Amino acid sequence: VKHTGRYFMSASVCNVMYFLLVLKDKLETFGPLQPVIVKLGEDVILPCHLKPAEDAAGMTFEWARPDLNPRFVHVWHERQDLHVNQHPSYKGRTSVSINGLKQGDISLALSKVKISDNGIYRCYFPDVEKASTVHLIIGTASFPAIGLAGIDRSSSGVVLQCESKGWYPEPEVVWLDGEGNLLSAGPTETVRGPDDLYTVSSRVTFMFMLNFTEVLIPLNLYFFPGQVQQIGPLQPVVVMVDDDIVLPCQLEPPVNAVSMTMEWGRPDLEPRFVYVWHDGQELLADQNQAYKGRASLSIDRLKLGDLSLNLYKVTISDNGRYRCFIPKLNKEYFVELLVGAVSSPGISLAGIHKANSAVMLDCRSKGWYPEPEVVWLDSEGNLLSAGPTETVRGPDDLYTVSSRVTVEKRHSNNFTCRVQQKDINQTRETHIYVPGRNCFSNQKFQLQ
Repeated sequence: VKHTGRYFMSASVCNVMYFLLVLKDKLETFGPLQPVIVKLGEDVILPCHLKPAEDAAGMTFEWARPDLNPRFVHVWHERQDLHVNQHPSYKGRTSVSINGLKQGDISLALSKVKISDNGIYRCYFPDVEKASTVHLIIGTASFPAIGLAGIDRSSSGVVLQCESKGWYPEPEVVWLDGEGNLLSAGPTETVRGPDDLYTVSSRVTFMFMLNFTEVLIPLNLYFFPGQVQQIGPLQPVVVMVDDDIVLPCQLEPPVNAVSMTMEWGRPDLEPRFVYVWHDGQELLADQNQAYKGRASLSIDRLKLGDLSLNLYKVTISDNGRYRCFIPKLNKEYFVELLVGAVSSPGISLAGIHKANSAVMLDCRSKGWYPEPEVVWLDSEGNLLSAGPTETVRGPDDLYTVSSRVTVEKRHSNNFTCRVQQKDINQTRETHIYVPGRNCFSNQKFQLQ
């Protein structure tokens, strides 16, 4: 049985109804649901995986940017890199892992990223017409400098100026007093240099000298002058069941954290410790049993102030709020992890109304998390009125959903059952074609 096929089914009720069921390929490509953010000049991995895992070394696939000409960032064909039509700006900077390909990991390694690398990347398999996209955002930042700009004699106030160079994307500047209240300042002046980096400056007048100010940067992350801070994602980190994930946590400015004591924990667990680093090594004594052998840090990244946690083969029970904490600095950051599971729906014939020749169709999909919703669409994409969705949660915490719709034969009888979960931005759908009344004698369910 091939992954792609057309199914014929007939049922004889005076006349035989003939159905064509078009199933989507079982082979899917998965990429990150959130943008991949990396600092200017660093190396980055653009994730893309086959699920179920399948040896991709013998397949043809491409990494591309549709906005470029030529669009090809990296092409793999006949078990080797194909450089003929590669875009010049990516020559010598891209690669895929042979060992990773054998495990269905077609992630692209991109070295020494540039501002021009910003964009949407597509991981595409032409043979099975499967694709996923990755949004890459390049960022760079610098610390602001505050200086005395003058005296406002009319109000006996002091004019201070804040300036910061070398930003991307364009940041904004805010002034705060010692209690964290916003201060009214003049408009921010922004200059974009020939290197595409931004310089911003802002002035504020004080009636007296306040004891603390700060600058707001993109992604709503704060840099406090002269202090080490932790930064992480503002949105939940989303991952599919059984995949690996990195929970981000970064010291800014970068500080070697190898000799520091730190913990990753979940306050809702007992014991709370997911991973503890102490005296240059893992501390496993009080680690929660659910995470044994599934969590790690990178020593090379620790040297650069990167405290991100690697978590392997995630499960539904890994959903939760994680804390990245350094006792010495009394600094903490929280990361929300949302684990999802999906499956493709199946459509079956539930019955036929003889009176009006209407057809009842059932849609069913197993193995979802969080709980999804089911919608039916006609060939124009309009919502169809269907019965209530039936939902069952199994002992594995995964949801099975089913829905029934009654459709009348029309000129265009293509229908779609779509199962979707908006929190994890996942959709799966199956299509069915119900043609007009035709007579077929004793046709069997078959694949063409």
